[in-house]
Amino acid sequence: MTFEQRKEQVKSYLGKTVNIRIDRPIGYVHRKEKYTLTYPINYGYIPDVLGGDGEELDVYLMGVNEPVKEYECQIIGIAHRENDVEDKLIAAPIGAEFNQAEIAEAIHFQEKWYKTTVEALYQVSCGVILYRKNGGINEYLLLQQTVAKNWSFPKGHIERGETKKQAALREVFEETGITVTDLTDFKTEIDYLIGGLIHKKVILFAALTDWEPATINKNEIESYKFVTASEAKKLLHTDYIPIIEQIEKELQ
Repeated sequence: MTFEQRKEQVKSYLGKTVNIRIDRPIGYVHRKEKYTLTYPINYGYIPDVLGGDGEELDVYLMGVNEPVKEYECQIIGIAHRENDVEDKLIAAPIGAEFNQAEIAEAIHFQEKWYKTTVEALYQVSCGVILYRKNGGINEYLLLQQTVAKNWSFPKGHIERGETKKQAALREVFEETGITVTDLTDFKTEIDYLIGGLIHKKVILFAALTDWEPATINKNEIESYKFVTASEAKKLLHTDYIPIIEQIEKELQ
């Protein structure tokens, strides 16, 4: 199986309902050459489906808190291993939702030995609406994405072990170099679908700033500017227009 075939295979299962067989239930002890693993979650495979290593395609099962032998579940994520010949699927009971940070935490007991990134059916991003006062008018910091070219607030995926606020503050610093120490009481969120499959939730806080971006992460951000509410509505995706109206009302 080529690298491309391997990736195409695991991606094809995202969102699908499958029956899996559990060969390493909760509490199973797996002794390896250099370390020993005790499984805190159920782990198994899709029968008769071969993965990148030539053996049956492995699946982590989240959201089931007792050992099971088999389970009908939905594939909600992929553990992409960059330094291995296989990837792993992540499943949960049908209708259960776990985001990329929750998945990363659940599978860390084993994936910490690999260079792994998580692709999730349910994604959560956190960010901060940075605003300043200019002659009594609110101006909002918008960033233009390098690849997509769209405009947005500083934001990004929450990572394993982070709170939503911690993720938001980290993303602001990584994308703009601005250190935010004092968030307002403002908090809002939006939900939308990407490609008709990926469920995306964006959680936004707000903070007053006197700073211009110090260092822009050019790998992700092409440019930035402070704009008025009316200008922001023209640049942002229409899903964000109610958020601009909401924060304008709260800042009055």
